[in-house]
Amino acid sequence: MILKKIFKRILLKTPIYDFYLSKNNFSEILITPHDPWPGDASIGEKILQGDLSFSSKKKELKSQKLLWQINNNNKDFWNEEVHTFSWLRHLKARSGPLARKHARKIIIDWLKKNNRWNEKTWRLDIIARRISSWTTNISFLLADKDEEFSSILKENLFKQIKHLNTFTTKKSLEKLDKVYAKDDSSIKKFKILRGLVLSGVCLEGSQKSYEKSLALLKNEILSNFNEEGVHFSRLPSAQLSILGDLITIRDIIMAAKIDVPEYLSSQIKKSAHSLRFFRTLDGTLSTFNGSKRETKFVIDKILNAADGKARGKGPLTLISSGYVKLLVPEACVIIDTLATNNKALSKTPHALEVYVGKNRLLGSCGSSFSKNTEWKKILKSTAAHSAVSLEDSDAFIGTDLKQKTFSKRYTKDGSELAELIHYGYFNRFSTICFRKIELGNNGKNIAGLDKIESKKLNKFNIRFHFSPDIKISLSLDKKSVVLVTKEQGWRFLYEGQAKLSLDPSIFIQDDGKISSTFQIVLSGSTKNPQTNILWGFKRIS
Repeated sequence: MILKKIFKRILLKTPIYDFYLSKNNFSEILITPHDPWPGDASIGEKILQGDLSFSSKKKELKSQKLLWQINNNNKDFWNEEVHTFSWLRHLKARSGPLARKHARKIIIDWLKKNNRWNEKTWRLDIIARRISSWTTNISFLLADKDEEFSSILKENLFKQIKHLNTFTTKKSLEKLDKVYAKDDSSIKKFKILRGLVLSGVCLEGSQKSYEKSLALLKNEILSNFNEEGVHFSRLPSAQLSILGDLITIRDIIMAAKIDVPEYLSSQIKKSAHSLRFFRTLDGTLSTFNGSKRETKFVIDKILNAADGKARGKGPLTLISSGYVKLLVPEACVIIDTLATNNKALSKTPHALEVYVGKNRLLGSCGSSFSKNTEWKKILKSTAAHSAVSLEDSDAFIGTDLKQKTFSKRYTKDGSELAELIHYGYFNRFSTICFRKIELGNNGKNIAGLDKIESKKLNKFNIRFHFSPDIKISLSLDKKSVVLVTKEQGWRFLYEGQAKLSLDPSIFIQDDGKISSTFQIVLSGSTKNPQTNILWGFKRIS
């Protein structure tokens, strides 16, 4: 097996394989696909000035040697992003002859070093994204009919497409699960399939590729989404990313005047509807499980492309997916109700995110999309969320336990309430966790009750992680905390056998930047069979 892999790598690097790729049946790009992800003209201007950055990592485009420098780490984030050319959309948004000339110069320089197969820059997920980037921006790149550049671009594009078609199989997609975390792997698979479908529809002479890509796409949709349209990772930003890919696929099929498969249309509709659940009062996404917040503009654009309703009404419960939402005009509470038996996913039952006005008051420790494996693990932990943890461990349900979780959402006297139970600590600590949340109808009061039933003496911590832009001060008697947002003042109070402390915390932004912040911790032990801790947030200004 090892010798076979070595032989294949050697063969792929030879002129023989390059000659094979050049002998394809593709003759012309028939349709230009639409890119649902908006470009940013200001970023395009920075690229023109020689600056390109991804996730707090910046390199200068002025130094082409530095630009295409390959890190030996196969999971290096820079390698993934720069070689996909996804940033071309920003130059397109900048527009004009200067932006077009600059884009062409960069592509030509890339081709000098990567015209033939390369293990890193021709990796299936990277090559698929590059194919998508070049095809969605082809009108911009070829606007002034430069025949020489057009010929060079298409020649290499067709070679990459043939390679993608040759090596994308059900087996090759499954192999990604062994190399990457399952949520990352899933996102990569849909990027690969997007490139495969686009090439199958856009190119003359690619009918077989199209039929193959649809079969693979259907399999991935059925295996990655539940009946509510929620991605198995339960990452809102992962769902947004894949939804964008599905929309791109649907739109290019429609442009070709081909019937859109029913399973694709249905999935887009369901995923868009459930994605609205995760939207907060400021239009961004909740950060459960290490999700990105994304921007209101991008989310609006994707949802509008999905079903024509950027700000349509979403569900208040996702029972199968394990989420409950309490919503009044001035406040919003989103609760994770699920303790999972899948160790690869998050272990954050009863985790809270609270939004007041246009401000995120509290939630998790932020985004794990920095590709840092250790951070991804930490940010899916119970302690990284506003939840109850026992003995500094994660809530986890064994497969042998029949009773897993329970959640109930209802309205009483105008207030929104949720009652929750999970057994995520039962097998190890003989403990059942109850949480009740009440959101007042005026949005000025948020009350909570944590009830811990335990047959053993266990240490507990009830954590509340706050956003970095919240000003926090502990009262002199250490019994309450004052919190100040940009527009509002709040007070945190509690009752019960617990000690309050104000401890350091962190929040990781979408771009990977780590900001210092604070967390309120209510700590104690289950000395009695039942421990009740009352807590609440009251608006004071």
